[in-house]
Amino acid sequence: MGSLDFVDHRADPAAWAAELGVSTEACELLLDSPFIDLHLDLEVPVRLLGYDPAKRHGTQTSRPRIFFGHTDYPRLLEAGFSGVVYDIATNIARPEHNRQATTLRNITACLGRIAAHPEHLAHVTTRSGYDEAVANGKLAMFLSLQGGNALASDPSVLDGEVGQQLHRITFVHLTSSVLGGTNSPLGFDRGATDRGRAFVETCNHNRVLVDLAHSGKATFWDVIKVHSSDIPVIVSHTGVQAVRDHWRNVDDDQIRAIADRGGVVGVMYQSSFLERVMLWGKRGKIVDHLAHIIEVVGEDYAAIGTDYDGMIVPPGDLPDVTSHPLLVQDMLDRGWSDTRIRKVLGGNYLRVVADARP
Repeated sequence: MGSLDFVDHRADPAAWAAELGVSTEACELLLDSPFIDLHLDLEVPVRLLGYDPAKRHGTQTSRPRIFFGHTDYPRLLEAGFSGVVYDIATNIARPEHNRQATTLRNITACLGRIAAHPEHLAHVTTRSGYDEAVANGKLAMFLSLQGGNALASDPSVLDGEVGQQLHRITFVHLTSSVLGGTNSPLGFDRGATDRGRAFVETCNHNRVLVDLAHSGKATFWDVIKVHSSDIPVIVSHTGVQAVRDHWRNVDDDQIRAIADRGGVVGVMYQSSFLERVMLWGKRGKIVDHLAHIIEVVGEDYAAIGTDYDGMIVPPGDLPDVTSHPLLVQDMLDRGWSDTRIRKVLGGNYLRVVADARP
């Protein structure tokens, strides 16, 4: 166990502002807000590349790294996050017969990495757990799975300890599965299967949030039909089609459906999903997508799901996770109120967390 090396900008937000070239107001607003990333994929490079999440891998001052290297535990703390939804992705090439056992081992290993830093990190599963972690100066880490097929061979595992450890499950990932169809060109979408509908019911019973990011439209609407009305359903990381017409993004009807069920739509940072670019995009496009969600359903349903370290190419002018005051400054420059900004940064998602597990 050891302390994590990071700069606590709460000690001098004006210095942080000067370093980034933004107003002190932008830094103070971020630091005083609930700030939650709905989808962080740091476990991908940890598992694939042996990346050390406890090591500070350096602040980016120009273009971000491609695919990986966007975050680590120290920089998440330095960035001012109060919480992250910490994702364990499913290996789409792994056969079903051994996927679940591997997933359970990955959950145990991930929890062990978090537990190794009790001074700064806390695994949480409820709103009250989040509040306690933040009150104690810790980063609240909600554990999630990307790809429900990771547990499809025996969903009853959610009725036990695993169901209590997990906060959220993304229904499908980059390929279609025994549960339903992806929106990716790598798969076909014929809607949710019988096993998929039963899986949703199991998640609902255990109050594990269902995330419809990556779901094809037929599957999306099938899940909406069977999902319990007393638990929010979300899209954790996406763009919106009205701003960037892309297979990965959701349309206005889908946005309304999520809002009608008390959920949120999190805007992700993959440049090509935000705008037509060859490589790096502009961070202002993130705000464009958030603004469209607000235009369609109001300011209570927009959020941020970065997908950092998930093999993405983030905007070139948001060079490091610690640079988020730049994004807040963009919101202020558009005339957004402090209340709206606080909601988007994390307040809206805290409502969802409380509705699922107080």
